[in-house]
Amino acid sequence: MSITNPIGSAVIGYGATHNFGWMHALWMMESPYFNLVAICDRDEERAAQAREDYPNVQVYTSTTDLYANRDVEMVTVVTPNFTHRDVVVEALDNGRHALVENGMCLNVKEAEDMVDASERNGKMLAVHHNRRHDGNYRAIKEIVAEGRIGDIYQIELSPTSYGDPFKGADPDLWWTQRERSGGTFFYYGSQAMDWILDLIPSEVTGVTGFSQKLMWTSTSSEDQVTAILKFENGVVANFTESYIDCSGKPFWRILGTKGCIIDQYGSAIPGYQYQTSTPACGRFRLIEATEDGYTRESLIHYKDSDWTEFYNDMGRHIREGGPNPVPGEVGRRVIGLVDAARESIESGETVVPKYN
Repeated sequence: MSITNPIGSAVIGYGATHNFGWMHALWMMESPYFNLVAICDRDEERAAQAREDYPNVQVYTSTTDLYANRDVEMVTVVTPNFTHRDVVVEALDNGRHALVENGMCLNVKEAEDMVDASERNGKMLAVHHNRRHDGNYRAIKEIVAEGRIGDIYQIELSPTSYGDPFKGADPDLWWTQRERSGGTFFYYGSQAMDWILDLIPSEVTGVTGFSQKLMWTSTSSEDQVTAILKFENGVVANFTESYIDCSGKPFWRILGTKGCIIDQYGSAIPGYQYQTSTPACGRFRLIEATEDGYTRESLIHYKDSDWTEFYNDMGRHIREGGPNPVPGEVGRRVIGLVDAARESIESGETVVPKYN
């Protein structure tokens, strides 16, 4: 497949955290809708690494110089979470479409500023919740859509482990600092909230949050956080991310009126940080009710993971008028749920999210 007018694109932020700057450049190059023309990082050492990795791409150390390049139509922002608001608004105000890595930002006010800038300038704002293209999640959505577990009434999503998540890390690393990263809700939480909202087409009527800080000293973030979401249609979703849980609980438990899905290892999708796609690599349990009052169990294979497809969806949106894969308003809703969970933790009360 070839596109006659691919979108000139740039990556802002080429830091070491999870290699995501490098990965976004690779995803752009894999998609026929995009032409990687620039990389920007204010750190000279990282800029030099970008030049080595992509010798045919223009590399800048300032966004002023970047926006002087009229070939750049869209930027992907892969800077630290606490900088997202300012970098994205600057891009939109300079007439560029913007994709921002998740977590989108640190609070609802920042998300509102970003959405407002998108509307003010008539430019796309998308949030990089591309884990919708994980092979296990793609298979889960298919089973749910086929009605094989009936109507969902409860979701438990639990990325948990036991161990100091940043043992030996540089204490100045922004990712270890709650006030700069957003805390544990932003490690897996924003992606988890997006998955849950994608599965449940209903408004959230209340969020109850809990947190524990008991053990690890390498980070100021919480050792464990929980958000319980109550939906208008009666569904209850429980998200827990933990670094002090050694129970080995399943990553997904999705309970329906005709059965359930149990995915033990859903977080262990290989290749996300260094490949554009990976073949199917796991299975989950599907338990279905039978007409005679019993249950039958089968193993459902994951589908292939294809994270470049997010960029293809954005390309179709910009060039062909297709839907925005994850609009800024969806990202704002996710951040609103995180804000509500944090407010609940502080107040001890259930909170109605601003964008439900």
